[in-house]
Amino acid sequence: MLHQVPRVVLAAPPGAGKSTYLPLYLLQQPSFMGKRIVMLEPRRLAAKAIAAYLAEQLGETIGQTVGYQIRQERQDSANTRLLIVTEGILTRKIQQDPELSSIDLLIFDEFHERSLHADLGLALALEVQQLNERLKILVMSATLDTSALAQYLQAPVLHSEGRSYPVTIKYQPLSKDPIAIQCARQALLAYEQHQSSVLVFLPGQAEISQAADWLQSQALPASVKVLALVGSMSIAAQQAAIVAPAPGAYKIVLATNLAETSLTIEGINVVVDSGQARRASYQARSGISRLETIAISQAAATQRAGRAGRLAAGYCYRLDSAEQWQRRPAFEPAEITLAELTALRVEIAVWGCQPEDLAWLTTPSSTNLAAATALLQQLQVLDLQGQITAYGRVLYAYGTDIRLASMLEHAKTLQQQQAGIGWLASLLAALLEEGRISPDDLYGQLQQLHARHPRYSRQYQQALQLAKRLNCQPSATLPVEQVPALLLRAYPDRLAQRRGQGYLLANGAGAQLGADHALQQQPYIIAVTLQQVQQQNRIQLAIAIDLDAILTSWHALPWQTSTGWDDKLAGFYSEQQRQFGQLVLQRRPAPLQLTAQQKQHAWLAHIAKHGLALLPFTATCWQLQQRVALLHANQFTDFPDLSDSALLANLENWLGPYLADVHKASQLAQLPLYDLLWQQLSFQQQQQVKQLLPETWQAPTGSNVQIDYSLPGGPRFSVRVQEMYGQLTSPSVLNGQLPLTVTLLSPGRQPLQITRDLASFWQQSWQDVKKEMKGRYPKHFWPDDPAQARPTTKTKKAMGYEPK
Repeated sequence: MLHQVPRVVLAAPPGAGKSTYLPLYLLQQPSFMGKRIVMLEPRRLAAKAIAAYLAEQLGETIGQTVGYQIRQERQDSANTRLLIVTEGILTRKIQQDPELSSIDLLIFDEFHERSLHADLGLALALEVQQLNERLKILVMSATLDTSALAQYLQAPVLHSEGRSYPVTIKYQPLSKDPIAIQCARQALLAYEQHQSSVLVFLPGQAEISQAADWLQSQALPASVKVLALVGSMSIAAQQAAIVAPAPGAYKIVLATNLAETSLTIEGINVVVDSGQARRASYQARSGISRLETIAISQAAATQRAGRAGRLAAGYCYRLDSAEQWQRRPAFEPAEITLAELTALRVEIAVWGCQPEDLAWLTTPSSTNLAAATALLQQLQVLDLQGQITAYGRVLYAYGTDIRLASMLEHAKTLQQQQAGIGWLASLLAALLEEGRISPDDLYGQLQQLHARHPRYSRQYQQALQLAKRLNCQPSATLPVEQVPALLLRAYPDRLAQRRGQGYLLANGAGAQLGADHALQQQPYIIAVTLQQVQQQNRIQLAIAIDLDAILTSWHALPWQTSTGWDDKLAGFYSEQQRQFGQLVLQRRPAPLQLTAQQKQHAWLAHIAKHGLALLPFTATCWQLQQRVALLHANQFTDFPDLSDSALLANLENWLGPYLADVHKASQLAQLPLYDLLWQQLSFQQQQQVKQLLPETWQAPTGSNVQIDYSLPGGPRFSVRVQEMYGQLTSPSVLNGQLPLTVTLLSPGRQPLQITRDLASFWQQSWQDVKKEMKGRYPKHFWPDDPAQARPTTKTKKAMGYEPK
């Protein structure tokens, strides 16, 4: 089909041979003879393992017909026709050759994982196809909403049932024990029952360690090994977990979701699934990715179960009930909606467009994109228009994390002034990129890496490559006193200033060091790594830095005049400040000669900091906010947003013009706030609000009863029941679309009934109410048929009615 259409979607279950059979089949087809295929794999281990398997099927070594390329490692040649790469590699290839002129087919394997780079790679590949009509795209997935993908790609969908073996699903009820212990116990029972190796899916490293400790305490047979498989392990250690055990030997592999796709872990016929995974969710306000333990989707659970049916019929034990499993979400959310987007934002800028210019399967988070853009502008990678700068292209050429590239380039400018600083930066970048740094001893790890300690052999090779880029050689000595200045270039948003018992970051977020941390009293630190623990931002790896180092190692920080309102002084102040992001590093007095514009800005900053509670919000204001919010909820989207958050975000426009002449707090409290909010609506919108959601409802007696729009459950009003006699239809707003809730009151204004259906109340409940009220309020009129009675506010005597 690929010779007929430019794009195809292939849906096939786990084990169908998408990764291991189809690529070789395509190589042998006449339409692909002599052509080159690039296949993307989400994970490095899978890319290497698949390349090795496919080369073995051809009776060749890796690097001939089949090769691979992953970060900092590749095996291919001029004869390579099938190159298996990880997704970041594809993006780089597209940036280097926008036409992909030497590639004929792109295969996106395991696309259901919806990784950030896969979504970006596919969006860029669609652009490449506009330049290279010869290029074909094949997107493969085992578990995915193929209808949405097919519509996005304008591509046909091919379905294959595959050749996987049946897997028997068994549900195991959860107990109160930790999930790691439950999974370990089930794994041991499964091994004993089936005499098979077992793959156990756990959320993360902590649970894997706990499960391993429990299993080792059970006096396992010598023929059974307990192995871990997590992404932070070296590829060599990961490969040890996937190879087949020796005859008569078994293994219990404790894995994260790394083992869900592509990998065939030899000898596995049984899977134990905790039903959980760790998921990173970026918090743009704090600049921290929160790691959460979440329930996996049905699609991910299907993937996990499929691991047991790769080589023979198998079993999957799910720690869940069948009923609860059915309630899980169908698919995993796309990473592009949750992740930190700095790397993606850089790639888009290098491509030469804005995020909105690309066709996305799932649109990136606008909040996270804005945070990424702000950081890149601080690093001078992007200009104020969001376009790549010349300096940004220099950093991108390093091929490493953009933060680390900023640090390396800074070191490059300094190495003529101080020997060894280029080598120091190379070592530091190699450690940081690996991401496995002890939070207690960065300096010690640097010295060990410098001394070529065996455990850091891979990082040392990486440091050598970076040093070559800096035109420097390994140095005999390390100027470690320059570490803080170098880290500031990589993490300017994480410069932190002591505030109370914690620290304020340059990005405006607060964070805490451990109570007994050695740096607890330092006025300034760089929070290299942070983690959110129970809604608190915890600093894990920090380095102290002094004020002079900040002022001398960063770009010039000019003195700027700052004005504001001080509640303690009950007046305005003016001073000069040196700021670094949200941090004020230095202050000095300045003459207090404020213009009207400065006063306006001072009030705006004061209100933005302390909130709308400083303004004279009345019940009428709140009602207007609720009425407009109700219109929004009913598809009247052209109305301005008057919610508290929107008003705070837009203070300068709707409130700013009225603040220039406010000289004291008492004047602030006298602002005509309702009028200011009402003026945000056009005349036509004002009339619509009055018509669709009026402030009052006219009772049958002619009384205007106030409608309360702020209560949960929708708008309502209260009225004495006698005033509603003769009212057959229930009151409503929004042209009859939204019934009002009516609280019917006794003559003493006590609630009798709450209803949205007056006719039903008159017919069903009225007689009981009448019986009680007639004895309590004999002077008032209680008709047998209130639907036909005359409404009134008077007693029977005042009505001129005396019963016989």
